[in-house]
Amino acid sequence: MKLTLSDIKGKPMGIDTIRRTKAATRSAMWIKKNEHSLREIALVFFILALFVGVVWLTGKDVEPIAFVLGSICTLLYISPKLARYVLPDRKPVRYMSYDEILDFITKSDAKLDWKWIETNRAEEAFLKEDPRLRISVRYDQDGIHQKDFTESWMTAFADPKASSYWFNLSYDHALIDRFILVSVDGGKAELPMSDPDTLQVDPLNYKVAEIFDKHNTLEEYMTRGGLRVEKNT
Repeated sequence: MKLTLSDIKGKPMGIDTIRRTKAATRSAMWIKKNEHSLREIALVFFILALFVGVVWLTGKDVEPIAFVLGSICTLLYISPKLARYVLPDRKPVRYMSYDEILDFITKSDAKLDWKWIETNRAEEAFLKEDPRLRISVRYDQDGIHQKDFTESWMTAFADPKASSYWFNLSYDHALIDRFILVSVDGGKAELPMSDPDTLQVDPLNYKVAEIFDKHNTLEEYMTRGGLRVEKNT
């Protein structure tokens, strides 16, 4: 099966999209990192609620206080479950294998999960969750894959000249893998390499291009060039 760009970009907002709003994602990550402390605080509120409940049984009018303390205790106890609903449990990046890292990148959100920065003649993107996972490119001689890159689909662009560059994936400064993106139409877009016969693009390569889509032109130029993202079945 082939996955077109309209399949990727054109879906209405569903529960998965709602889950991954920036505020929800950050909150879930914070809760998961502090789960042990939250449970200890919940225990304190439980003891307080129990004590106030005993006082209430003696005839004192402290029912509202007992209710509030019990509600806070319950919320603290269930917050880790809510966090796992927003961000299902998985290994931290530092414990992932090579294949797991590549699969994780493919499934990540290019805008929410990654931070893109630009320096002099270079670009770099790092994972917000763990900035040690980085993808970088140099636009000088060291970063060039092929200075005069030519494919038949490039005739669809006003400027048919293009150059391809190495995009290096690393973790904690250790090189993990390399990808190739093609800078087309005077640098207006950076497209992933495709199969020359089918014009299909691997989903991982597409994700790297999406992470570095600084001009928001990836979808337009993929469509104009006839490139399609292949869906793994």
